[in-house]
Amino acid sequence: MKDLLLTILGCCIYIPWFAQTARTPWKRPDWSRQWLLAMLSLTGITILHIPSVMYICAGLTALSLAVYILCTKPAFKATPILIISIAYSLWFALSLLWSVSPRKGMIFIIDNGLPMVLFALTACVIRMEKEELITLLRTFCRATCIFIGVAVVSWLISCQETHIMPWDWPVLRKTDVENRYIYQWVFRFLGGMTNGYAHPSYNLLPVFMAGGIATWLRKEQKEPAPVWWIIWSGGLLLTLLTESRMGIIYSGILLSGYILYLMPSRRWRIGATAVIILAGIIGMAATGDFWRQYGQDDIRHSLYSDTWAYIQKKPLTGAGAGALNPIEICHTIGKEYWPHVGYIAPEREVTDWPVKTRMLPHNQWLADWAHGGLLAAILSAALFIFTAIRCLRTRNYWGGIAWVIFVIFSVLEPTLYIGKGLYLFCWLYCLAYTPLIYQTDRADTPVQPLPTDASTVPTQTVR
Repeated sequence: MKDLLLTILGCCIYIPWFAQTARTPWKRPDWSRQWLLAMLSLTGITILHIPSVMYICAGLTALSLAVYILCTKPAFKATPILIISIAYSLWFALSLLWSVSPRKGMIFIIDNGLPMVLFALTACVIRMEKEELITLLRTFCRATCIFIGVAVVSWLISCQETHIMPWDWPVLRKTDVENRYIYQWVFRFLGGMTNGYAHPSYNLLPVFMAGGIATWLRKEQKEPAPVWWIIWSGGLLLTLLTESRMGIIYSGILLSGYILYLMPSRRWRIGATAVIILAGIIGMAATGDFWRQYGQDDIRHSLYSDTWAYIQKKPLTGAGAGALNPIEICHTIGKEYWPHVGYIAPEREVTDWPVKTRMLPHNQWLADWAHGGLLAAILSAALFIFTAIRCLRTRNYWGGIAWVIFVIFSVLEPTLYIGKGLYLFCWLYCLAYTPLIYQTDRADTPVQPLPTDASTVPTQTVR
């Protein structure tokens, strides 16, 4: 019963979207574009929520995009991200020729390739005003604040249910509570303890993205400083409560970025950077043994080494779309054991593995290389490279922070193979690539007085 009530409470994250949609001044000639922007805003919030809701919203966004294109016939401008996304999907489609599981390969292309193309195509046809972008990002930040609040409520209720005082909750100990992972207790509002989505890294990833966005909004004076502090401190608190190792790194990146971005001059930034680096070195030297022990993960290292051994066997083609799984890897490199899976008999068929692959290599580019060969890894890396170039050219602070976090995360996880990671990355590069309209001739713009000097008044030729 508590899980059901908390799940209902979790739906409160959509309140900012409904409030903003109600306040939007809808215009008849522009309604299809405004509705597509509203669906993009909703998509960002669904990434905070349950994946099934996120997939449904992506379908509605695709429908909204089709309506917008049919109604307005907007100008189309191709971007590098669209070309790379199409090439990535086509290459995996070609790899079906040597895949032993083509049906599963088609599912992979639909689940992973189509969202990339959808969001990249959206950025090629839609335009938005800067104020519209700010409104969209502000709504996402406010939904994140509610997400943090509901997570804290869920944790407090779990403390009461397990008879653990809040200050006695296990922190940085990698233990469980009543034979359940502790992050299941914290994120039980995302569908319940048993069938809910409780992965701490992917649940916290949008929170830290919101932290970078809130920093930019604070600099633009579009959001007060307390919003950033709620997101940052709340993200750090949830990191400690769920014992997420990655969240500690991201909290440090966000705090450093916040300090440097708000510095008044380059000289101040250089000095602050030196202080941050020095403090980091001293802190790591004092606590290095703890972090080495806390960050030790023998299974992750085993997955790295086994995947690299597999890549050396099939460097150009990989397994083919849908065929990368523990059975395929073990058969190819001559092993009969896989972590958390157990014994894998040599006579077992690769096609016996379920559709959703378990225990993929915990690295985005190793996963792509093993799955689709060297070209797949290059195209995957190109997505990140061109996103970074775009953020540098447009001086996009929040996009740059998101990129840094995604790169670090992709070294440790197959980010684009997991729904929340894929949709968040695509959502962010869609917004980063969408051109902004700067309105100069608005009805509320004050009219400049005419010059008083007659010599400066333009003459008009009479015909």
